[in-house]
Amino acid sequence: MEVHAHTHTPRKKWTHYFWEFLMLFLAVFCGFLAENQREHMIEHRREKDFMSSMLNDIRTDTAMLVLMHKTFANVANNIDSLIPLLQLNSEMDKNVRNIYQHQVMLNLFARWRYSDRTISQLKNSGNFRLIRKKIVSDWIINYDGYVKSYVDDMQSEYILPLWRAMNDASTEIFQAGVFRKYFKSGNWKQRQVKLPGKPYFLSAEKYKLQRFINQLEQYAVAIEWGNINIENALDRAVTLDSLIKIEYHLK
Repeated sequence: MEVHAHTHTPRKKWTHYFWEFLMLFLAVFCGFLAENQREHMIEHRREKDFMSSMLNDIRTDTAMLVLMHKTFANVANNIDSLIPLLQLNSEMDKNVRNIYQHQVMLNLFARWRYSDRTISQLKNSGNFRLIRKKIVSDWIINYDGYVKSYVDDMQSEYILPLWRAMNDASTEIFQAGVFRKYFKSGNWKQRQVKLPGKPYFLSAEKYKLQRFINQLEQYAVAIEWGNINIENALDRAVTLDSLIKIEYHLK
């Protein structure tokens, strides 16, 4: 009979298990830190991408606001020149060319289109949390609120209805064919109106002229008030543009 000797492995000390546990823990912990750091880097990159997109939207808004301000100022100047000519209704035929020349410019309208693509993405997808700089997020909210209330809503609820009312009143006085020919012609900003044959006006009745003048005054108030709001919106756009550039080192 053979006798087999049993080999005995030496019993490991508790410190060996402790170090194994510690190494395993450190490996898992370092993996967690690496993943967490990776997520932070992705979020910071997305934050910067959003701010770059925001700058593009602000620049589009700024160009549109400048165009609106210039257009409304031009219209207001033509209203100021037209009203005295209409008040002298007995001399309207004598001043017919100047009257029509000013009147055609009242048809100009720069329609506001808000470039809120980035702001909508930040709101709808819950990505406002990515904006770590509170001063920037506060200014974005400030800008968005002002533009919607004092430019967007004012245009749709106040300026546009008065523009339509002014045009409705003008149809009782002016021959629309003059405007059609004027705007169909090339380089229309530099051209003179082509007058219709007599009678030049559909009506020179005093009541209709006074009604139209009243509509002109109301519309002038609306666009001049609108231009004040546009100037304030431009100030906010410039401030926000500068703030984003500084805080995120963007050009």
